[in-house]
Amino acid sequence: MHFFKRRRTVAASALVALAGSVVACSSNDAAPAGSPATSSGEQVAATIGLTYIPNVQFAPAYVADADGALGDGVSLRHHGQNEGLFTALLSGREQFVIAGADEAATAASDELLVVSPYYETFPVTVSVKADSDIHSMADLKGKKVGIAGHYGEGWYGLLVGLHNAGLTPEDIDVQEVGYTQQAALAGDKVDAVVGFINNDAVQMELRGMNVHNLDVNADDSLRSASVITTKKFASEHPETVKQVVAGFYSAYAKLKADPSVGVEAAQKLIPELSEPEQLKAAEATMDATAKLLPGPDTCGELTEESARKMVEALKDVGIEGIQVDGSDLYSTQYCP
Repeated sequence: MHFFKRRRTVAASALVALAGSVVACSSNDAAPAGSPATSSGEQVAATIGLTYIPNVQFAPAYVADADGALGDGVSLRHHGQNEGLFTALLSGREQFVIAGADEAATAASDELLVVSPYYETFPVTVSVKADSDIHSMADLKGKKVGIAGHYGEGWYGLLVGLHNAGLTPEDIDVQEVGYTQQAALAGDKVDAVVGFINNDAVQMELRGMNVHNLDVNADDSLRSASVITTKKFASEHPETVKQVVAGFYSAYAKLKADPSVGVEAAQKLIPELSEPEQLKAAEATMDATAKLLPGPDTCGELTEESARKMVEALKDVGIEGIQVDGSDLYSTQYCP
């Protein structure tokens, strides 16, 4: 599952119409990667792709942008409803994108480069009702497990979680429920649902569902949301990449200290957050999201060893067609 794009989040249905207006206000005409006639020591115009409609989970980007911390000429762009995760990046329409490092590893390209974490903790979880007899991933054997689809971070997290528990997808009954996880679990159509600890699990609790969240234990192998660019752009414009990464880390520190800063930034893009119910949901999501954000030393974890470990973990659970071995998927060169 694409990290943000394919998820139903706070006021998602109401916000679809906003995506176009935000895109229109962003600079979508940034020059293709590597094309500006400028030296590598100068910053250049760049666009950062946000792979979902406006949402509080993009608060680090909103805060960094509002503070001017991303650098001159750097703008934000929300993706279209059916846009490919890395299409704009690889075509040069964007120079950065926020997406899962695991998704970068499985993309049909070896041109992607992870230059910063966006989340420190892998956010995928498996939620069950609090009175369920399922207490661990191993207990999922023979159970119906609802998932949005057989793709992206939710799927990868489930596969690794099962693998760590000595199970395979054949040991459970996988049910594609789209974005109806809450309804599927509440109506007992499934025994468990795969979602995100800072969104799906939070929203279920807010709606009165008493759930227990299982740890898929993927932190040691998979890396989630990250700041991703192309090897070409990073090589030709290192100062721009360094400034963008530093800008995100500045925002991470602010949000970890005071998550309400993120809600305030999101409110400027999402009018629906003036409604008390939507604001409460956004505040809960932001509080949970702040806990996932990187600390000051986490950028240094983007080592070749950790990238290779992630690639091997994805291969071990049966992901095919991976074009990279991890040797040059991560870089610490642009860390603050």
